[in-house]
Amino acid sequence: MLERIRAHRAWGVAVLCVSAAVVVAVILGSAGGGVAGAAQSRLVAMSAKLATSSPTIPSKQPCASIATLPSLAGLPHSPTAIASATVVAAGSGNPQYCDVKGMIAPQTHFDLQLPVSTWQGRYLQNGCGGYCGTVSQQTFPSCDAQLGGDFAMATDDEGHVSSGGLGGGGLFAFNDEKLRTEYGYESEQALYVVARYLIDYFYGRSPDRSYYNGCSDGGREAMEMAERYPDDFDGIIAGAPEIIAGPLNAEHQTWDVRVNTDSAGNAILTDDKLPALHAAVIAACGHDDGVNDGIITDPQNCHFDPASIQCPAGTDTTSCLTPAQVTVVREFYAGPSDPRGRLLYPGGLPYGSELGWSTFELPPSQNGGKVSTTQSLDYFGLSLPYLRYQLLPLGRLGPDPMDWQFTDGGFQSMFPVANTWDAMDTNLTAFRRHGGKLIIWQGWSDNGIPPSGTVDYYDILTRRMGGPSATQQFARLFMVPAVYHCGGGYAGGNVPDMIYPMVQWVESGSAPAQLETSYTVGNSTFSRPVYPYPEIPRYNGSGPTSDATSFHAVGSPGAHYTDWLGSYLFYQPVGGGREEGFSRRG
Repeated sequence: MLERIRAHRAWGVAVLCVSAAVVVAVILGSAGGGVAGAAQSRLVAMSAKLATSSPTIPSKQPCASIATLPSLAGLPHSPTAIASATVVAAGSGNPQYCDVKGMIAPQTHFDLQLPVSTWQGRYLQNGCGGYCGTVSQQTFPSCDAQLGGDFAMATDDEGHVSSGGLGGGGLFAFNDEKLRTEYGYESEQALYVVARYLIDYFYGRSPDRSYYNGCSDGGREAMEMAERYPDDFDGIIAGAPEIIAGPLNAEHQTWDVRVNTDSAGNAILTDDKLPALHAAVIAACGHDDGVNDGIITDPQNCHFDPASIQCPAGTDTTSCLTPAQVTVVREFYAGPSDPRGRLLYPGGLPYGSELGWSTFELPPSQNGGKVSTTQSLDYFGLSLPYLRYQLLPLGRLGPDPMDWQFTDGGFQSMFPVANTWDAMDTNLTAFRRHGGKLIIWQGWSDNGIPPSGTVDYYDILTRRMGGPSATQQFARLFMVPAVYHCGGGYAGGNVPDMIYPMVQWVESGSAPAQLETSYTVGNSTFSRPVYPYPEIPRYNGSGPTSDATSFHAVGSPGAHYTDWLGSYLFYQPVGGGREEGFSRRG
């Protein structure tokens, strides 16, 4: 079981830059495109130009001296102890760097990597995933060489230790309020303070710019930084952000377990039915960009009835769904609701995510058969830890997922405790005033966090920040077709580079008007543009369908806000951080 968790922990790894050898390009400053190779050449040329304004900066202090730096013990709010500071030789695409491992009070373990001679004056903080509890391995973005140097970068375990970051990961929150707030947001701001202090010591100067990049829980952390500490980071990349954390874990993930459990506790829908279901969805909606290319560009505009592949009476094969399985699939797509039909989370699993359900929603059962839904990751890794240890005030055990009540009372019982980890404040006035730039992104086929919640957040953000044009001056949302939770996906979909466009936006004022990604369906490889939401690509009617230049941006006919019971939470403010506390109310 643990190996299965590890195999699917892609959502806990920060999505960074890609190699120039990969056909993923970024188009900046213009909605017009170019062939992938030409776009990549422009990216390299722009990188070379940018490098002249950010020459490399060598270290001024020996790496080992950090381990005995006495001033760290007296850092206000963040006293720190260093476990080791060692030089790591260049290799595997990484520069030579000083690797600093330590702990920030009360118990946030971190890893800070400081290039010895190739630092470019930028700091990158990487988020964690799941319920965290581990210090993730970091890899220097491969676009560093194009930018003319390397980032200093750091990550942490969010203030607690737990095996694999899942399963028992919620235990830290049972009876310790400080560990709750460390996981919620304080550990990330403390790491920012400590990392910048050590950077200043090591190089003799502070970073010129600071960036944050995370996905899933790391995306939630990213949004916490924009909302609670708006003056810290210049550029923030929030991937598939778990901003609606309480309702996600208590309502959505619990719902997917419960609606798929029969009277004996076994899964109704099993893995072996997913290929036929996905094929039917693609057949219905995989041509919405004007080309029958096997990907769904606009899931919000997809209309598919799972009853269309219901098995004939008296039969049950892998090519069709039983009546009970049709009901489960409908409930997965619809999302959790109370007895009055009110949504308890903004939507359900998106069309196109079906092949990914074997990661989160379903227990391992590739050959069908009887298997308990308690073996699904949604149950033992996400819903159970939240309901048991994070739902209620300190020291009170919450219910088993099988006993959770999908009611208004159940929803309200999450608050105000859930405010510690939710990151739903859509008033980013202070972040915008600071000059901060925000890229939110998510896979349209996210199998872990329904993308409708992210779309809802951006919809309200746009309303509150002065409309689409004013909002896109500092915040843009990119929805990537065919991509699952934080990476991977069907049709070979991949995540475009976000680091370089963010640096360009912050430091050169060139906002990302278009990203580009590639797909492979059968023997066919093709590229597609990804525009800021709510725009989607549409075929021009001429030109090679394999080339992104043959497409143009149109408004999504399916774009919409999904009303739900917690819509008011998008309008609730957060506090300013450590001193001001958290003022939201349920």
